[in-house]
Amino acid sequence: MDLRSHTIKILAQTVVGDNGKSFYRSGPQLVDFFNELGFDDVYGHGFPTRWVYAEDKIKIILQQDRFLVFLNKFLDDSIYIDTEYETSEIVDYLNQYLKFDGYEIIKTGKKYQIKDLKTAQIIIPDECLEIISTEFLEEQIKKCDKKIIESDYDGAITNARSMVEEVLLEIEKEVTGKREKYDGDLSSLYKRVKKLINFDAGREGLDTCLKQILSGLNNIVIGLGGLRTKASDSHARVYKPCKHHAELAVNAAKTLTAFVINSYKYQKEKNLL
Repeated sequence: MDLRSHTIKILAQTVVGDNGKSFYRSGPQLVDFFNELGFDDVYGHGFPTRWVYAEDKIKIILQQDRFLVFLNKFLDDSIYIDTEYETSEIVDYLNQYLKFDGYEIIKTGKKYQIKDLKTAQIIIPDECLEIISTEFLEEQIKKCDKKIIESDYDGAITNARSMVEEVLLEIEKEVTGKREKYDGDLSSLYKRVKKLINFDAGREGLDTCLKQILSGLNNIVIGLGGLRTKASDSHARVYKPCKHHAELAVNAAKTLTAFVINSYKYQKEKNLL
Protein backbone atom coordinates (compact mmCIF):
# COMPACT_ATOMS: atom_id res chain seq x y z
CA MET A 1 0.00 0.00 0.00
CA ASP A 2 1.52 3.29 -1.10
CA LEU A 3 0.69 6.68 0.38
CA ARG A 4 1.92 10.10 -0.67
CA SER A 5 4.56 11.64 1.57
CA HIS A 6 2.11 14.43 2.44
CA THR A 7 -0.48 11.92 3.67
CA ILE A 8 2.12 10.14 5.78
CA LYS A 9 3.12 13.48 7.29
CA ILE A 10 -0.54 14.24 8.15
CA LEU A 11 -0.86 10.83 9.78
CA ALA A 12 2.30 11.42 11.82
CA GLN A 13 1.16 14.87 12.97
CA THR A 14 -2.19 13.40 14.01
CA VAL A 15 -0.60 10.56 15.97
CA VAL A 16 1.67 12.91 17.89
CA GLY A 17 -1.15 15.41 18.43
CA ASP A 18 0.56 18.42 16.86
CA ASN A 19 -2.38 19.38 14.64
CA GLY A 20 -5.08 19.41 17.31
CA LYS A 21 -6.91 16.42 15.79
CA SER A 22 -5.81 13.99 18.50
CA PHE A 23 -4.38 14.26 21.99
CA TYR A 24 -0.72 15.14 22.56
CA ARG A 25 1.76 12.27 22.86
CA SER A 26 5.16 12.92 24.40
CA GLY A 27 8.34 11.27 23.12
CA PRO A 28 8.20 8.44 25.71
CA GLN A 29 4.49 7.91 24.97
CA LEU A 30 5.20 7.64 21.24
CA VAL A 31 7.93 5.09 21.88
CA ASP A 32 5.50 3.05 24.00
CA PHE A 33 2.81 3.35 21.32
CA PHE A 34 5.01 2.10 18.49
CA ASN A 35 6.76 -0.53 20.62
CA GLU A 36 3.34 -2.10 21.13
CA LEU A 37 3.24 -2.42 17.35
CA GLY A 38 6.42 -4.50 17.33
CA PHE A 39 9.25 -1.96 17.52
CA ASP A 40 11.97 -1.99 20.16
CA ASP A 41 12.94 1.64 20.62
CA VAL A 42 14.25 3.46 23.66
CA TYR A 43 13.59 7.11 24.41
CA GLY A 44 16.70 9.08 25.27
CA HIS A 45 19.38 11.50 24.13
CA GLY A 46 19.26 12.23 20.41
CA PHE A 47 15.58 11.34 20.03
CA PRO A 48 14.34 13.00 16.81
CA THR A 49 11.50 15.49 16.51
CA ARG A 50 8.32 13.68 17.57
CA TRP A 51 6.49 13.90 14.23
CA VAL A 52 9.64 12.86 12.34
CA TYR A 53 9.92 9.78 14.57
CA ALA A 54 6.24 8.95 13.98
CA GLU A 55 6.59 9.49 10.24
CA ASP A 56 9.56 7.12 10.02
CA LYS A 57 7.64 4.44 11.94
CA ILE A 58 4.55 4.79 9.73
CA LYS A 59 6.71 4.37 6.61
CA ILE A 60 8.12 1.14 8.02
CA ILE A 61 4.62 -0.07 8.97
CA LEU A 62 3.46 0.55 5.40
CA GLN A 63 6.40 -1.42 4.04
CA GLN A 64 5.57 -4.27 6.42
CA ASP A 65 1.94 -4.26 5.23
CA ARG A 66 0.76 -3.62 8.81
CA PHE A 67 -1.09 -0.37 8.24
CA LEU A 68 -4.45 -1.83 9.32
CA VAL A 69 -2.93 -3.01 12.61
CA PHE A 70 -1.58 0.49 13.18
CA LEU A 71 -4.91 2.11 12.32
CA ASN A 72 -6.93 -0.11 14.62
CA LYS A 73 -4.58 0.61 17.50
CA PHE A 74 -4.53 4.35 16.85
CA LEU A 75 -8.33 4.54 16.44
CA ASP A 76 -9.18 2.31 19.41
CA ASP A 77 -12.20 4.05 21.00
CA SER A 78 -11.09 3.11 24.52
CA ILE A 79 -8.03 5.39 24.44
CA TYR A 80 -10.18 8.43 23.71
CA ILE A 81 -12.47 8.02 26.72
CA ASP A 82 -12.35 11.13 28.91
CA THR A 83 -10.77 13.16 26.10
CA GLU A 84 -12.31 15.80 23.87
CA TYR A 85 -11.57 13.78 20.75
CA GLU A 86 -13.83 11.41 18.79
CA THR A 87 -12.47 8.66 16.56
CA SER A 88 -15.17 9.39 13.97
CA GLU A 89 -13.86 12.95 13.63
CA ILE A 90 -10.27 11.70 13.30
CA VAL A 91 -11.36 9.28 10.57
CA ASP A 92 -13.20 12.03 8.69
CA TYR A 93 -10.12 14.24 8.90
CA LEU A 94 -7.73 11.55 7.65
CA ASN A 95 -10.08 10.50 4.86
CA GLN A 96 -9.86 13.99 3.38
CA TYR A 97 -6.22 13.21 2.56
CA LEU A 98 -6.43 9.46 1.96
CA LYS A 99 -8.96 9.92 -0.84
CA PHE A 100 -6.22 11.55 -2.94
CA ASP A 101 -4.22 8.33 -2.53
CA GLY A 102 -7.27 6.32 -3.57
CA TYR A 103 -8.17 4.98 -0.14
CA GLU A 104 -10.77 5.47 2.58
CA ILE A 105 -10.97 4.33 6.20
CA ILE A 106 -14.28 2.63 6.94
CA LYS A 107 -15.58 0.99 10.10
CA THR A 108 -17.17 -2.45 10.03
CA GLY A 109 -18.37 -3.57 13.44
CA LYS A 110 -15.66 -2.66 15.93
CA LYS A 111 -12.79 -2.77 13.46
CA TYR A 112 -11.50 -0.47 10.76
CA GLN A 113 -10.77 -1.46 7.18
CA ILE A 114 -9.15 0.29 4.24
CA LYS A 115 -11.35 0.61 1.17
CA ASP A 116 -9.59 0.91 -2.16
CA LEU A 117 -11.55 3.61 -3.98
CA LYS A 118 -10.08 2.42 -7.27
CA THR A 119 -11.65 -1.00 -6.83
CA ALA A 120 -15.24 -2.20 -6.52
CA GLN A 121 -14.74 -3.84 -3.16
CA ILE A 122 -17.07 -5.91 -0.97
CA ILE A 123 -16.16 -6.32 2.68
CA ILE A 124 -17.05 -9.39 4.72
CA PRO A 125 -18.75 -8.14 7.93
CA ASP A 126 -16.97 -8.75 11.23
CA GLU A 127 -20.07 -10.57 12.48
CA CYS A 128 -19.42 -13.30 9.91
CA LEU A 129 -15.77 -13.65 10.88
CA GLU A 130 -16.77 -13.99 14.52
CA ILE A 131 -18.82 -17.07 13.58
CA ILE A 132 -16.25 -18.75 11.31
CA SER A 133 -12.72 -17.47 11.63
CA THR A 134 -9.31 -19.04 11.17
CA GLU A 135 -5.92 -17.45 10.74
CA PHE A 136 -5.75 -18.88 7.21
CA LEU A 137 -9.16 -17.44 6.27
CA GLU A 138 -8.30 -13.96 7.50
CA GLU A 139 -5.02 -14.18 5.61
CA GLN A 140 -6.82 -15.06 2.36
CA ILE A 141 -9.27 -12.15 2.75
CA LYS A 142 -6.41 -9.69 3.23
CA LYS A 143 -4.47 -11.15 0.32
CA CYS A 144 -7.46 -10.87 -2.04
CA ASP A 145 -7.72 -7.12 -1.53
CA LYS A 146 -3.98 -6.56 -1.34
CA LYS A 147 -3.28 -8.35 -4.60
CA ILE A 148 -5.93 -6.44 -6.50
CA ILE A 149 -4.42 -3.19 -5.21
CA GLU A 150 -0.99 -4.43 -6.35
CA SER A 151 -2.40 -5.55 -9.77
CA ASP A 152 -1.65 -9.21 -9.02
CA TYR A 153 -4.94 -10.39 -10.51
CA ASP A 154 -3.83 -14.01 -10.90
CA GLY A 155 -2.99 -14.20 -7.21
CA ALA A 156 -6.24 -12.52 -6.19
CA ILE A 157 -8.26 -15.20 -8.01
CA THR A 158 -6.26 -17.97 -6.32
CA ASN A 159 -6.88 -16.44 -2.89
CA ALA A 160 -10.58 -15.97 -3.65
CA ARG A 161 -11.00 -19.68 -4.18
CA SER A 162 -8.85 -20.51 -1.13
CA MET A 163 -11.13 -18.25 0.93
CA VAL A 164 -14.25 -20.18 -0.16
CA GLU A 165 -12.53 -23.53 0.40
CA GLU A 166 -11.50 -22.58 3.93
CA VAL A 167 -15.01 -21.44 4.92
CA LEU A 168 -16.62 -24.61 3.56
CA LEU A 169 -14.06 -26.87 5.24
CA GLU A 170 -14.41 -25.02 8.54
CA ILE A 171 -18.23 -25.21 8.48
CA GLU A 172 -18.01 -28.91 7.69
CA LYS A 173 -15.70 -29.32 10.67
CA GLU A 174 -18.09 -27.38 12.93
CA VAL A 175 -21.00 -29.67 11.95
CA THR A 176 -19.25 -33.06 11.76
CA GLY A 177 -16.64 -32.49 14.44
CA LYS A 178 -13.65 -33.14 12.19
CA ARG A 179 -11.83 -31.75 9.19
CA GLU A 180 -12.78 -34.00 6.30
CA LYS A 181 -10.50 -34.97 3.42
CA TYR A 182 -10.45 -32.57 0.49
CA ASP A 183 -9.08 -33.43 -2.94
CA GLY A 184 -9.34 -29.95 -4.44
CA ASP A 185 -12.73 -30.46 -6.08
CA LEU A 186 -14.54 -27.31 -4.93
CA SER A 187 -17.90 -28.31 -6.42
CA SER A 188 -17.89 -31.64 -4.55
CA LEU A 189 -16.93 -29.90 -1.32
CA TYR A 190 -19.77 -27.41 -1.77
CA LYS A 191 -22.26 -30.26 -2.35
CA ARG A 192 -21.14 -31.92 0.90
CA VAL A 193 -21.56 -28.73 2.91
CA LYS A 194 -24.92 -27.86 1.30
CA LYS A 195 -26.38 -31.09 2.62
CA LEU A 196 -25.06 -30.40 6.11
CA ILE A 197 -26.64 -26.94 6.35
CA ASN A 198 -29.89 -27.63 4.46
CA PHE A 199 -28.74 -25.48 1.59
CA ASP A 200 -30.49 -27.23 -1.28
CA ALA A 201 -32.01 -25.25 -4.15
CA GLY A 202 -34.25 -28.20 -5.02
CA ARG A 203 -35.84 -28.44 -1.59
CA GLU A 204 -39.65 -28.59 -1.59
CA GLY A 205 -41.48 -25.51 -0.35
CA LEU A 206 -38.63 -23.16 -1.19
CA ASP A 207 -39.63 -19.89 -2.83
CA THR A 208 -38.87 -19.71 -6.56
CA CYS A 209 -36.76 -16.56 -6.18
CA LEU A 210 -34.66 -18.20 -3.46
CA LYS A 211 -34.22 -21.27 -5.64
CA GLN A 212 -32.86 -19.05 -8.39
CA ILE A 213 -30.47 -17.34 -5.98
CA LEU A 214 -29.22 -20.64 -4.58
CA SER A 215 -28.77 -22.00 -8.11
CA GLY A 216 -26.77 -18.87 -8.87
CA LEU A 217 -24.52 -19.58 -5.89
CA ASN A 218 -23.89 -23.05 -7.31
CA ASN A 219 -22.73 -21.40 -10.51
CA ILE A 220 -20.44 -19.06 -8.56
CA VAL A 221 -18.68 -22.06 -7.04
CA ILE A 222 -18.33 -23.74 -10.44
CA GLY A 223 -17.13 -20.48 -11.98
CA LEU A 224 -14.53 -19.89 -9.28
CA GLY A 225 -13.12 -23.33 -9.85
CA GLY A 226 -12.93 -22.84 -13.61
CA LEU A 227 -11.59 -19.29 -13.47
CA ARG A 228 -8.88 -20.29 -11.05
CA THR A 229 -7.79 -23.13 -13.35
CA LYS A 230 -7.73 -20.97 -16.49
CA ALA A 231 -6.62 -17.59 -15.18
CA SER A 232 -4.89 -17.91 -11.81
CA ASP A 233 -1.26 -18.37 -10.80
CA SER A 234 -1.88 -21.93 -9.58
CA HIS A 235 -1.90 -23.47 -13.08
CA ALA A 236 -0.58 -22.72 -16.56
CA ARG A 237 -2.84 -19.86 -17.67
CA VAL A 238 -5.17 -20.02 -20.64
CA TYR A 239 -5.52 -16.23 -20.54
CA LYS A 240 -4.32 -13.35 -18.41
CA PRO A 241 -7.11 -11.95 -16.20
CA CYS A 242 -7.89 -8.25 -16.10
CA LYS A 243 -8.69 -6.19 -13.03
CA HIS A 244 -12.46 -6.52 -13.47
CA HIS A 245 -12.11 -10.32 -13.74
CA ALA A 246 -10.24 -10.43 -10.44
CA GLU A 247 -12.74 -8.08 -8.79
CA LEU A 248 -15.59 -10.30 -9.97
CA ALA A 249 -13.92 -13.41 -8.55
CA VAL A 250 -13.03 -11.80 -5.23
CA ASN A 251 -16.37 -10.08 -4.69
CA ALA A 252 -18.33 -13.17 -5.73
CA ALA A 253 -16.27 -15.24 -3.30
CA LYS A 254 -16.88 -12.74 -0.49
CA THR A 255 -20.62 -12.62 -1.17
CA LEU A 256 -20.83 -16.41 -1.26
CA THR A 257 -18.71 -16.73 1.88
CA ALA A 258 -20.82 -14.27 3.90
CA PHE A 259 -24.08 -15.89 2.75
CA VAL A 260 -22.95 -19.44 3.58
CA ILE A 261 -21.68 -18.38 7.02
CA ASN A 262 -24.93 -16.59 7.84
CA SER A 263 -26.96 -19.56 6.60
CA TYR A 264 -24.94 -21.84 8.87
CA LYS A 265 -25.54 -19.46 11.78
CA TYR A 266 -29.29 -19.36 11.10
CA GLN A 267 -29.58 -23.16 10.92
CA LYS A 268 -27.57 -23.53 14.12
CA GLU A 269 -29.64 -20.98 16.06
CA LYS A 270 -32.86 -22.71 14.94
CA ASN A 271 -31.43 -26.06 16.11
CA LEU A 272 -31.84 -27.42 12.58
CA LEU A 273 -28.35 -28.90 12.36
